[in-house]
Amino acid sequence: MANWRDQILKQFNANNALYLVLDNDQLLLNEWILGKLKEENIHVVNFNESILFRYEFERDYRTKIENKKICLLVRAEGQDYNVFPYDLIQSGQRTRLDVSIIFPKFSTPVIRELDKEVYDALYAAQERYQGSSSDKETLDFIAKNIYKLPYDMIHSRAELWKLLLTIHYELDSVPKVIKRFVIDNLNLKTDLRKLPIQDLVMSDHFFYKYLEDEWNHFVDQINQFPLQKNGVAIEEFAEYSAHSFSNPLIRSILDNLFLEGLIKRVKGYQPAKFPAWMHVGIEIDNGKDNDEKLKYLYLQLKDAKLSENRYKDWTKIAQAYGQLKALSLSTGLYSQEVNGISNIIDEHFEKWMLHQYGSLISLPHLPVPKMVHQIPHYIASHNEDKVALLVMDGMSFVQWFQIQDHLAKNGLSFKENGVFAWVPTLTAVSRQAIFSGLSPSYFANSISTTNKESSAWSTFWEDKGVPRINVSYQRGLGQAFYQRDNILPLKQSNIRIYGAVIDIIDKVLHGAVQGSKSVFSELKIWLETNYLLKLIQDLQNEGFTVYITADHGNRESVGIGRINEGVIAETKGERVRIYDSVELRDAAAEKFDQSIKWHDIGLPEKFHVLLAKDSLAFVNKGETIISHGGISMEEVIVPFIKVIS
Repeated sequence: MANWRDQILKQFNANNALYLVLDNDQLLLNEWILGKLKEENIHVVNFNESILFRYEFERDYRTKIENKKICLLVRAEGQDYNVFPYDLIQSGQRTRLDVSIIFPKFSTPVIRELDKEVYDALYAAQERYQGSSSDKETLDFIAKNIYKLPYDMIHSRAELWKLLLTIHYELDSVPKVIKRFVIDNLNLKTDLRKLPIQDLVMSDHFFYKYLEDEWNHFVDQINQFPLQKNGVAIEEFAEYSAHSFSNPLIRSILDNLFLEGLIKRVKGYQPAKFPAWMHVGIEIDNGKDNDEKLKYLYLQLKDAKLSENRYKDWTKIAQAYGQLKALSLSTGLYSQEVNGISNIIDEHFEKWMLHQYGSLISLPHLPVPKMVHQIPHYIASHNEDKVALLVMDGMSFVQWFQIQDHLAKNGLSFKENGVFAWVPTLTAVSRQAIFSGLSPSYFANSISTTNKESSAWSTFWEDKGVPRINVSYQRGLGQAFYQRDNILPLKQSNIRIYGAVIDIIDKVLHGAVQGSKSVFSELKIWLETNYLLKLIQDLQNEGFTVYITADHGNRESVGIGRINEGVIAETKGERVRIYDSVELRDAAAEKFDQSIKWHDIGLPEKFHVLLAKDSLAFVNKGETIISHGGISMEEVIVPFIKVIS
């Protein structure tokens, strides 16, 4: 069946050497399209900054183009082809991509605000569209037919909660243009005017908190009802039957919200007094509650279609797995199941990384960053007055959920996403990418050290118009007791942009003698010092928007034998070895059949990577360690968090 991507692909022929593509709608930056082009030996390069582009073009592409070994698409955003370098204009074939060509029936400005994830459904549905190209009729059709939001059928709170649950829970994301359209229509309904419709629709955090407060009030209300002979509250009261939560459509989703922690269970009530369906939202017994949540997360991962995943799917898997493992370590339950599902996940993830990882580099940093080097670009695009980026060296989603649990108990809330680290998942490679905003190929001279991070961080922000005097960087934080006077932006009022490295997790990892259990125990002790909590709170009190991320994660691994000859490697990166020639790397791969020759995407010349497969490491046979450097999900997909309260 034809789809919108076919219209893009048919415009390019591998027999041509060079295309100049004006792509203001970012149609070319699609994971599937990039993969198909790569299969045809057609490479895509984004033209953003002329100096960086020229360096990459001369190094990697000019000779190959002249010898017709590849076809290159140079992609830019602009109104005319003069945005491209003059010499390329003389030789390149010009192509303009536009969303109006793919969706001629609809309002082009509206389509441009949609997530491209819905383009497939919209492309298939446009044949039955009978409306005009006006914004209103386009929005009405898309809201009802693509997002399945019956906004005009909402007349009660139960119907509103179901609509909001669809927006915030059931759908991956709903664009602001659709949310604004829904808000405008809901505000016309007199029976809903007392509700904060704007906040309920626009903010998932506000909605879940509002729903949680409603649940607490509902439980308290039921608690005051007379009891039946069997000791359970009578359900026939008007207050009960009329309440939104008694609606079967709402109940069916509530279970998941409590199990996933989106809504907190209410404390201090005897569950036996309540109808059985309400027990999921009442804290009964911590052990039983944890067992239910572990089972739910495990089955969620067990049933996931791993072979069909895209990068978005993998970030969700990483979050669910991190939550599962953190809870397992906390309770001692499901440890065998966690290990089993981890191996299955990594088997599929490894295949995905070898075939699809390269396409991530070309994807845009908005609406959310996909790779760690895009994080500063994402932050800069939001024009926030004061920003702090805390990089937790070595933190996977497993450690994040342990940290999140502690911080949440102290009143903090978060917006959570996942981003991909650079491979090899080493500190000097991936963390340097964060602070420079560049792929590793651009910092070849410093790729074996982190000493240039401060300068790179200042340079990035200076290029964005922020003077160096307003930018600061610190590393080595978190190892002593928290002292406010040690934090630069808390004692220097001129600082607007703050980058900090907290490396306590990485130090704990490499000293863990009992694997993940040791890491969990030592991290628990550190969290109880409230170093991180106090740091975040003090930064917020000074007006900083706080983001938290990591350069890479970590993986528990077993040794397959050491490699000692002619290898340049980070001492503690036992999951990877770096060689200055392909021949040396390939020779080592012959000796270790349980290794992977990485395709060196985005890496400097003379930087050739050999990875340990699965959960293995280049250390003494049988030795168990926790390390990083490889391409397991726990190492590659790391948290990107915004502290929102």
